[in-house]
Amino acid sequence: MHHDIAIEKFGPASSLSLRPLEERAPADTEVTIAVAYSGVNFADIQMRLGLYPDAPKKPFVPGYEVSGTITAVGSKVKDLAVGDTVIAGTYFGGYASSVTIPAHQVFKLPARYDLAAGAALPVAYFTAQLAVGEMARVRAGDRVLIECATGGVGVLATQMAIHAGATVTGLTTTPAKKAFIESLGATAYTLDEFRADESLGGYDFILNSSGGSSITWQRARLRFTGRMVCIGMSSALGNGKRDYWKLAKMLVTTPRISIFKLFDANTGVYALNALHVLRDPVWIAQLTRSLATVEAMNLAPHVGKVFDAKDAGAAHAYLESKQATGKVLLRWDQNAN
Repeated sequence: MHHDIAIEKFGPASSLSLRPLEERAPADTEVTIAVAYSGVNFADIQMRLGLYPDAPKKPFVPGYEVSGTITAVGSKVKDLAVGDTVIAGTYFGGYASSVTIPAHQVFKLPARYDLAAGAALPVAYFTAQLAVGEMARVRAGDRVLIECATGGVGVLATQMAIHAGATVTGLTTTPAKKAFIESLGATAYTLDEFRADESLGGYDFILNSSGGSSITWQRARLRFTGRMVCIGMSSALGNGKRDYWKLAKMLVTTPRISIFKLFDANTGVYALNALHVLRDPVWIAQLTRSLATVEAMNLAPHVGKVFDAKDAGAAHAYLESKQATGKVLLRWDQNAN
C-alpha cells in the first residue's frame, strides 16, 4: 500500500502522520514515480502553521520535490521510460510514496548524484539559480553575502557564486555551524558578529532569507549598484507554533521601499518566490535545461539529515530547531508498500 502525508489541520509538527494513498495511473503526458525521498522545505512548515498564502485548501499534501524511479509512463511521453531514476518538482503533493505528475516536471537524475542528493536538488537549485544567476547576475570579482548559508538554498548559492569567481561571506545564527560554511570555501560569521561590525560592507549581492528588519540593515551593507534578493520571511516563524507576535513584528518591520530613496542608495532590491516562477512553462523549460550545468559547476547539495517518512513530524521539528545544515529529507520504504 502507498501512503502520503497531508496537512488536515493547522498545528504543531506532531499533527503530521501517514495516511493510505491510492496510486493513480498516468495520463498521456504524465509519469508515475515510486518515490525514494521527498524534500522538506521551510515553506512546508509555513503551510502547516497556516502562514502560507499559496497553499491549497485543507486537506492537502505538501512537498515540492522528490526523487525516485519511474514505474509507468503515459502514451505521449517520449524521453522518459519505466525504470529511469529521476528527480522532479511536484508543486504540492511531494510527501507521498507515489506521485503521478506531468512529464515536463521530471528530469533524469544526473550521473554524479545518488537519489538522496537528487531530492535535495530541485527547490534549492531553482531558487539559487534564479537569485544568483538571473536576478543578481553574479560574476567574477563580486563580493557576495549569503544570509542563509547553511540551508539547502544557501549551500548551492554559495557554490554557484564561488564558481562564478565571487568572494563569499556566509552567515549563521549558530556559532557551531561556522566551520560548515568555511568548508564550502566562504568566510563565516554569526549573524550577531556580522551585524555588530559595520566595517563589513561593500557587497555586490546579498541573499536575504529572514525578511523583516534585516532587509533594512543589510541593504546598508551594499555598495553602489549592489543587489539584494529576498527569498523568504523566516523571521516570522516561532518555535514550531503560530507566533502572532513574530508575524506582526515581521510585517511592521519589513520596509516599504521608496523609489526616490533608491536613487540615493543606487542599489536594487528583488523579491523572489521561485514557486511562482515555476508556474510558467517557459521558465520551467529554461530552468530544467540549465540543470545540465550542475555537474560542470561542481554543485554538491548537502543532505543534512534523513527521516523515515512516518517520522515527518520529527523532520519538521528538526528543521524548526535550526540544528539542520543543508537539506532535510523524508525516506520512503518502497518494500513496505
